[in-house]
Amino acid sequence: MLNALSVRAKYFIAALMLAILTPFLAFFMPLTISHTFYFNRDNVVLITPPSNFIMLLIAMGLIVLALIVLGLKRNPYIYALSSAIILSSFVLGYYSFLSYSVIQKDQIVFQHYHKQTIYKWQDINEVIYEYEIGSVGTYYFQTTNNEQFVIEENGQFGLDEKRAIYQLAILNEAKFIEREKSD
Repeated sequence: MLNALSVRAKYFIAALMLAILTPFLAFFMPLTISHTFYFNRDNVVLITPPSNFIMLLIAMGLIVLALIVLGLKRNPYIYALSSAIILSSFVLGYYSFLSYSVIQKDQIVFQHYHKQTIYKWQDINEVIYEYEIGSVGTYYFQTTNNEQFVIEENGQFGLDEKRAIYQLAILNEAKFIEREKSD
């Protein structure tokens, strides 16, 4: 019995292990979830917004915080507080998997938590691709009713995706302009 870990030590070890795993999980889980659950053959590119990664990082940090608090002191008030922190962490973690943007063959979809905005390619009037040599580019879309939205490139954009966006714009009679960013 003398060699057994105390309850305090178990909470601290669990907090330390989760703190070490948090950066890896926060980076890979949103990508894995979005590419698993939102996969569609019509997708040209599926973009996971940076807010998803930040929200999951915060959610996991809250769990680490709850474990540390439980390691320091345990009483009914602390158990209730830790339960509330962990519950809010699960809710925040859930919300970190809901947002995505996808360019498909017939539409562009922006899913932001529980709000979805869909733009059909037929409604796109103009696509402007601005790039800076050695940096990622930015797509500016303008619809026929003068709405504008922006999609910034990330590591998921390759030559095939750029070519597909160009072809979709031309196929749907949208003007496509490619230009270097001017300072």
